Amino acid sequence: MEKQTRGKSLPAAEVSLFCQQTAMLLKAGIPLYDGMEVLYRSYQDTEYKESFGKIYEGVKDGGSLYEGIKEAGFFPTYMIHMVQVGEMAGKLDDVLEALGGYYERESRLQGAIRNAVAYPLVLVVLMSVVIGVLVLRVLPIFTEVFQSLGTDLSGTEAAILSGGVTLGKVVLVLAAMILLGALFLFVLWRVGGREKLLKAGQILRPVRRLLDKQAAQRFADVTALALRSGYSLGQALELIPELLPDVRNAHKALQCKAVLEETGDFAAAVEQAGIFPPLYEKMIRVGAETGQTDRVMERIAEIHETEVQEGIQRLVSWIEPALVAVLTLIIGGILLSVMLPLVSIMMSLG
Repeated sequence: MEKQTRGKSLPAAEVSLFCQQTAMLLKAGIPLYDGMEVLYRSYQDTEYKESFGKIYEGVKDGGSLYEGIKEAGFFPTYMIHMVQVGEMAGKLDDVLEALGGYYERESRLQGAIRNAVAYPLVLVVLMSVVIGVLVLRVLPIFTEVFQSLGTDLSGTEAAILSGGVTLGKVVLVLAAMILLGALFLFVLWRVGGREKLLKAGQILRPVRRLLDKQAAQRFADVTALALRSGYSLGQALELIPELLPDVRNAHKALQCKAVLEETGDFAAAVEQAGIFPPLYEKMIRVGAETGQTDRVMERIAEIHETEVQEGIQRLVSWIEPALVAVLTLIIGGILLSVMLPLVSIMMSLG
């Protein structure tokens, strides 16, 4: 995840909206000072009021959006760098428009990841509630029914009923452990254990492939945006490593930068770093030879964004039926532990 400046970080969707609104104001010919005043007023009733006030004051005092968003303390480092370049190159409106699209894609990706994590957890919670009701409410009622019939449970019936209760309690303990584990991982992620979690997650091949695709998408996206904003390839590669999702891919970006500095051949640098599959490496070489590197990288970023979202959906599609199947079997077993003794008793009474 991208580094943030000090203070409460602004969600990617809000960053995208801010960039798009500011770009629209500039393209409409509204002076930056007036535009920031309008945006400041629009955020009066939000938790970001104070920070947007700092942006407004920074623009009013220095006439620089870069100084304003830097002072606000909640914008991504990458955005701050790009705004500075846009102001220096006289392309601030174009840079902000491109940044709006970039952070809109980041927001979609973050939403897909949140959904992929949240859905299985919600499923576990709901199934745990069902199992808890069966074990803590339904089974005791059936036990009272058996006793009211004047029949003592013994032998096979008692063993089956006891097994159903035990199974339900075990499942509830496991569900509690899963939820506590998810809470622990969330807290660890928030307090700075991100790199350790990502490194551990790479043991799983599907997770490793998703991280590689996400890294390739960001590499291509940032390169295209930087080139359109007036950066050279070398300057673009200086920004990329800290924006990639894990250390392993960040090392690939550093290797790419080193090879580019040594040879001056961007396509060869990408090939040696191994960031993209061979097909995309050929596309990059053609783009470099024809002077269309920014457009090629933009297209590659779009393709990889789609692949990442499809990969996340595919991962969820594997987890969901597995959870449903396991929990359904458990609930069925608990119900059978109630019904079998009841049928046996009914037959004996008949």
